[in-house]
Amino acid sequence: MKLKALIGIVIVCLAGIALGANLSGHIAGDGDGKGLFEPEPVVEVSQITMVCAGDIMAHKPQYNSALQADGTYDFTDNYAYIKDYIEAADIAFCNVETVFGGQAPRGYPTFCAPDELAANLKSVGFDVAITSNNHMLDCGSDGVLRNLEVLQAAGLRTVGSQLTEEEANFIIVPAQGLNVGVVAYTYQTSPTTINAINIPSAIATRVNSFDPDNWETDIAKIEADVQGARDAGADMVVCYFHWGEEYSPVRDYQREMASRLAGDSGMDVIFASHPHICQEAEVLWSDKYQKNVPVYYSIGNFISNQRQETLGGRKNVEDGILAGVTFDVTRTDGVLTSITLSKADVLPTWVNRYQRGGAWAYHVVPLDNNFAECPSITASGMLSRATASLERTTELINSQYPKDEAGRLVIFDASQWVEPEPVVEGEDAAASDESAEDVSDEEAQD
Repeated sequence: MKLKALIGIVIVCLAGIALGANLSGHIAGDGDGKGLFEPEPVVEVSQITMVCAGDIMAHKPQYNSALQADGTYDFTDNYAYIKDYIEAADIAFCNVETVFGGQAPRGYPTFCAPDELAANLKSVGFDVAITSNNHMLDCGSDGVLRNLEVLQAAGLRTVGSQLTEEEANFIIVPAQGLNVGVVAYTYQTSPTTINAINIPSAIATRVNSFDPDNWETDIAKIEADVQGARDAGADMVVCYFHWGEEYSPVRDYQREMASRLAGDSGMDVIFASHPHICQEAEVLWSDKYQKNVPVYYSIGNFISNQRQETLGGRKNVEDGILAGVTFDVTRTDGVLTSITLSKADVLPTWVNRYQRGGAWAYHVVPLDNNFAECPSITASGMLSRATASLERTTELINSQYPKDEAGRLVIFDASQWVEPEPVVEGEDAAASDESAEDVSDEEAQD
């Protein structure tokens, strides 16, 4: 009996040890990996920020202002007060609406800028230079290529035109552990011209342009580039368009293109300019991709010599926007799982021009919470004009939008956003039938 009892105790102990080892293995995730207690996934959320500036122009008074005693040019003073906002972004874009053609500097109507401007733009924090705009052919086909060489030599990435036939129509920019695809296009003035200048056949395939009168066909090129960027490894895609009509409100085709591209093409943000004035901004919902897409229809002039005194009283040519977006980047156990819009904002800017030491001084003034103390404003005494500019831009974008801690207008805040209700299948059709009945009744009454 004692022997049987001893054997029983040994069996129980061995069973306990085996059970404990098995349970320990499950808890630790060993064995078949199907443990009773799976380890919690490690979720990490970071952010990527981007800003985009509008048209950077170099009219004759501007480059004369930048001329130094030794015959070189220095434009960095123009950006002294906006520089911090540019440098703070992970990626900063700008539209370089002039050409580094290697010729004597000249302004409107065919631009050619001093090479120093390219290096100056890099030094104040810009990362990507947009080259597709209506002045890209101002120095001919050689100018298109030299423009790229100068910008790239200054350390800027370029998009909108290509040096070789082999280059893609998009670029991939690494930032915050992501690959950001960038696509850029300008409008044509006819199927064969940009700004009424014939597109040279030698570089026709190296210039990114579309016909606004035939955009529903030409949009296929843009969509192919967006997909090409994705296929090349882009985690997200930014698009820039040079479109619209000068000094005019948003055109129907701009809205239609934005709706189509934001809704169906998978891009993440649309920046745009050309009208030399600001136009509104909005955030579109893509039901197909279940995401919000900010659209800035025109971010206006970033810097130019266009003034109300010389353009028939048009005050808004002095106004601009530094468009900003912030995305939340979620990684689960180190694997990228989502990129979602967290914030879209607008920092109004104003170009201050005033006499200083017998010459014009030009400054891009950020109209933030402290703009009244900006040295450019206090030195020039132009507070009332800067205030009027802020009021114009705020009213245009929407004076009801809240401001963040710096004074930027927040046009989208994910913490305040409610996802749209999904459309029930057949709901749209029923609504259409009802509308059709209403129209028929009205027509019958007529």
